[in-house]
Amino acid sequence: MNEFLSSLLQAVIIAAVPVLTTYAVKLIRQVAANAAAKTDSTKKQGYFEEIGRAISEAVEATSQTYVDSLKQDDKFTPEAQREAAEKALAACIANISPAAQFFIESVYGDITEYLTTRIEAEVRRQKKENPLMFGVPLKAIEGVKEIPDTAAG
Repeated sequence: MNEFLSSLLQAVIIAAVPVLTTYAVKLIRQVAANAAAKTDSTKKQGYFEEIGRAISEAVEATSQTYVDSLKQDDKFTPEAQREAAEKALAACIANISPAAQFFIESVYGDITEYLTTRIEAEVRRQKKENPLMFGVPLKAIEGVKEIPDTAAG
């Protein structure tokens, strides 16, 4: 009887080992695939953060160094607006790593077109956040000494 149980156990083990090995290999491959996907996702997220930061900083810098002074002097013409967009694009590209640039080109194609669209969206976003700074020339509000309190009634 002992010999029979030993033979039976050996037969079960022999049959089970390939099945368990197959499942173990599949599990290992799945864990590796998940790890690779997470790494890829982390890299992509890093690129998106880098690109977003570069766009925001380029728009802010262009606004501070170029656009604000033109608006203050009432010289912000359509030509100046185009030049500001070109300056923001150049600053943005200069601040994006080659790896992130390659990522944009491989995913979206033309880097100039992609960044131009994103820069325009960032300009609109910043205008909405700070309408006085971007929407009204300083000369228009120079004479305003105090904002009237309309809440008092």
